[in-house]
Amino acid sequence: MKNEEKKVIYWAIISMAIFLLVNWLLTLPVMQLNQRVVLSEAWQVTFIALAFYAASILLAVLKVRISYYLMAVVVAIYTVGLVGMLTTMFTGSSANILIRLAVAALSAFGIIVNLYWYGLAFKLRSVLQTAMIKKRMKNKQLKK
Repeated sequence: MKNEEKKVIYWAIISMAIFLLVNWLLTLPVMQLNQRVVLSEAWQVTFIALAFYAASILLAVLKVRISYYLMAVVVAIYTVGLVGMLTTMFTGSSANILIRLAVAALSAFGIIVNLYWYGLAFKLRSVLQTAMIKKRMKNKQLKK
């Protein structure tokens, strides 16, 4: 496995961890949300996030070509979730401003991590395409 692939997988795991952390922080009574998060919904979101991230990471480890595109979709979905959580902290919470700012900052950090992930994924795509082109060129030379 290439170093770039390891980095993309590592940062996907960091992305998932941040999303899940913010998700569970929003279940705390101290957040004073206008519409409380039900614990069963938090568990459901957790299991779905774990399944999506795990499936895309497993496919990447198994070197399935489409895996990084699927991972990009998963990261995009949870980036939108983090944007929603960030918005909720300012529009749907009556908690102390420091608490709201802390959770909003963590959400914003998660969004930044996801944007960084996209940068790494784009670089990985370039590395994989270059490797594929070199392999094809080598195969053509061997056939001659």
